[in-house]
Amino acid sequence: MKKFLVVCSISVFSLVNTGVLKAEELSLGSSSPVVPQDKNLGIGPVKKLVLGPIDKKMVEEGKTLYNAQCIVCHDMDQRKIGPAMKNITKQRTPEYLMNLLLNSAQMLKEDPTMKALLKEYNNMPMPDPGFNQAKARAVVEYLRSMAK
Repeated sequence: MKKFLVVCSISVFSLVNTGVLKAEELSLGSSSPVVPQDKNLGIGPVKKLVLGPIDKKMVEEGKTLYNAQCIVCHDMDQRKIGPAMKNITKQRTPEYLMNLLLNSAQMLKEDPTMKALLKEYNNMPMPDPGFNQAKARAVVEYLRSMAK
């Protein structure tokens, strides 16, 4: 096992050092790929989302929605049935998160990142939360406010 870890570490270091793989593309704490934020918008209706300063009213609404529908599977700090969410806004674009909340079934079928996460989390698909764009946006705002 130690040999395997050493070989993997050397391989990753070599890929990063030679420029084949960028360090920011590595995902810590999850084996799913992290696509740089400016590239993967997900699959769905949201093509561009302009973010301003954190909106505290939207954060409160998003927190309520998150606690009612998301917390069963997603803790902020540790993995549960699904991945931890605390820094998800640093790993995924806001458009990606919006599209996931609005179009989870199609993303689970077609998006490579979601397919990898599905395998990693024992093929437990994310249920459709049934959010409209305003509610999905509020949850994204709450997740933004939680990022450290």
